[in-house]
Amino acid sequence: MTILSLARCHWTARRLQRYLDADPAAPLSAADALRVKSHLRDCDRCRAAGSEYRSLAKLLHRLYPLGIPDPGSVERIRAKAADAIRDTTR
Repeated sequence: MTILSLARCHWTARRLQRYLDADPAAPLSAADALRVKSHLRDCDRCRAAGSEYRSLAKLLHRLYPLGIPDPGSVERIRAKAADAIRDTTR
């Protein structure tokens, strides 16, 4: 893995959740969304991280079918997911 590919993975990892959530409170620009989409198509590691995020979202929807858990829980889960991604990009 080259320095350039590591930099691309790092850039994508910092935007991946926002890309997958399509959160209107923290939207990506069209150019950034296209860049993330392109990188996910080409990078197995980042695509796997995206798959983990999607699995986590599905699990949360099953655990909390009537609504979103409290913000503190969401933040703890996001922090754990971010740590896991950082560990995979080292």
